[in-house]
Amino acid sequence: MNYYFHIPFCASKCGYCAFYSIPEADRFLIDSYLDQLERTLHSCGTAETVYIGGGTPTYLSAVQLKRLFAIIRSGIDITPETEISCEANPESITPEKCGILRENITRISMGVQSFDAAVRKNIGRHCSGKVLEDAITLIRSAGFPHWNMDLIFALPGQSDESFFAGAEMAVEYGVDHISCYALTAEENAALKLPEDDEHAAEMMPEICDFMNARGFRRYEISNFARPGCECRHNCNVWKGGRLAGFGPAACGFDGTDRWSNGTLDEWLTGRTPMQDAIPHMARLQEIFAVNLRTADGWTPDMWAEVPNADSWARRLEIIREIAANFPAEWFDISAEHIALTGNGMMFWNSVAGEIFDHGA
Repeated sequence: MNYYFHIPFCASKCGYCAFYSIPEADRFLIDSYLDQLERTLHSCGTAETVYIGGGTPTYLSAVQLKRLFAIIRSGIDITPETEISCEANPESITPEKCGILRENITRISMGVQSFDAAVRKNIGRHCSGKVLEDAITLIRSAGFPHWNMDLIFALPGQSDESFFAGAEMAVEYGVDHISCYALTAEENAALKLPEDDEHAAEMMPEICDFMNARGFRRYEISNFARPGCECRHNCNVWKGGRLAGFGPAACGFDGTDRWSNGTLDEWLTGRTPMQDAIPHMARLQEIFAVNLRTADGWTPDMWAEVPNADSWARRLEIIREIAANFPAEWFDISAEHIALTGNGMMFWNSVAGEIFDHGA
């Protein structure tokens, strides 16, 4: 089983963020969150992966962060093979919190977004260069087994040269995973953008070449990793793996139906999660489409692991019908493999839309 914990608390709301979050929460509200988590998380079985996201998990105080991990470890069977990831922001990392994280997780993901102070200011990130440097120094000295940095390209006021200089810095700092996101217009984000993302699309091949030259393989649309350093949690979820979500706005998936929690108030009162029960074929199409975000795509053995999967022959029939509507260079299809090429991954939304419609 894969577990996700949504920590919805932040110091402030970043302009580009559309995730469910609560800025400037006081310690009493956070303690109420931890109380509810302790009530609901128990006897949950063995974890293959755990992902702690937000929000900003490191917004919690050191005492609260230590309690969070105590609750998780008391309610879930953590083994030496369990991947445990946690997101962190430079502004809220302290030596004490870094020590707590190092004791409890195998993978830290730091939201840098940009190494350019002016660009960070434009998107509402209140993080000075010194604070960022201090946070990086702490993480490097702690020696986490795996370390990801988030970077955003095509930001307002950001030149291509600025982005690539920041990516070079991330590599030099010793990260083994880099997530590169194009800034897109999000309905619930404060920072509004034009719908034209042509420049971002033009940059991606250059980013791929840059990363490949430095030993990072693009294994998903926005994610690059050194060999063996991919995020197992995300890979499992993309393939339709079972997921248990805890906290407000967290989602879960039992192999057939998906459910999602409501707001913090609703979650604190134990409100029943919203169920997303759709016809079986539509669910298979959804799972099939989502893992085409990855460079590996599907093989017959992988597809056979999907709960109640249809035949591989049917998958080949479907993708060939859909591929006929798009340029042939977007697809890598054979009797033993279905995937999008590097060019095709750039147009995943279009391909996925056709797949979803095929199952309607």
